[in-house]
Amino acid sequence: MWLCTSLGFFSIVQKDADTHHIRARCQADLEALAGRVGQVFNLPSEVHLEPVASYPGSDYPWRILCPSSALPQVFRVLAESIDYDNFKSATATSPSQKNKLCAYYAIHDRMLDWQENELCSSET
Repeated sequence: MWLCTSLGFFSIVQKDADTHHIRARCQADLEALAGRVGQVFNLPSEVHLEPVASYPGSDYPWRILCPSSALPQVFRVLAESIDYDNFKSATATSPSQKNKLCAYYAIHDRMLDWQENELCSSET
């Protein structure tokens, strides 16, 4: 799952039954997410949501090895971070995220192209 959020850009995958990897292109995004989760929730001491370097050759240089039991708290923090009525405008004014704005516009444009092509092909 890809997530474009006001805290950062994340890819979340399940590597085994008990662990989800929250992956990012930059360490700062994971630190912001982990910090916010830590502020909101008192997680058990054995749960460490700290960024670690990824495996050699990985396309995401950083990840958090998140126990599956803690994933709902992560999603709650992400949901509660939505305090804007326009994502791109919020990103443009965020000191930690505005450098991603061009990439988000590119994703938006590619999905718009897909939407228009998909609609055209399904109407014929």
